[in-house]
Amino acid sequence: MRASDECSGKVAYVGSFSKTIFPELRTGYVIPPEALAADFLKAKQVNDWHGDSLTQAALARFMLDGDFGKHVRRVHRYYAERREALLGHLAGAMSPWLEPIGPVAGIHLAAMLRKGLGEDVVIARARKESIGLCGISGFYAGRRPRQGLMFGYGDISVAAIHASMSQLKTLLASLSR
Repeated sequence: MRASDECSGKVAYVGSFSKTIFPELRTGYVIPPEALAADFLKAKQVNDWHGDSLTQAALARFMLDGDFGKHVRRVHRYYAERREALLGHLAGAMSPWLEPIGPVAGIHLAAMLRKGLGEDVVIARARKESIGLCGISGFYAGRRPRQGLMFGYGDISVAAIHASMSQLKTLLASLSR
């Protein structure tokens, strides 16, 4: 999260190291606005006296030695390469059926389904073809959900992205007939 000018002093920065290092680390952080720091500290003490001191010390050393920054730069390159491969398919051969939306960073990308294809139908058919997909309609609250797919690329090679997207293109073409 980032504080904008109109929200300055009213935003707490919240994060974890699950995506940047590894999920099993289970260590996060909160940087509250100064006016709320004492309340956040009290809430932490009521909920949990302290975290895993050994893990926190190791993480601190990892950061202070500059290894965390090196790690983030390295994985950023890997994820960017995977994201570009996925976007290349979505903007190219897959564009008759899917329209990419969403962030330009991270390890997930959403795409809206076009041509009246139903999310449930696409996911069910993909499952039969051993393609794991997740729909986006479950992420909507309080308004009519849109039909689309969520693609995760954090733990898949570029070669596997190409193969999977080629298989998905064939599936979508068969559903459009």
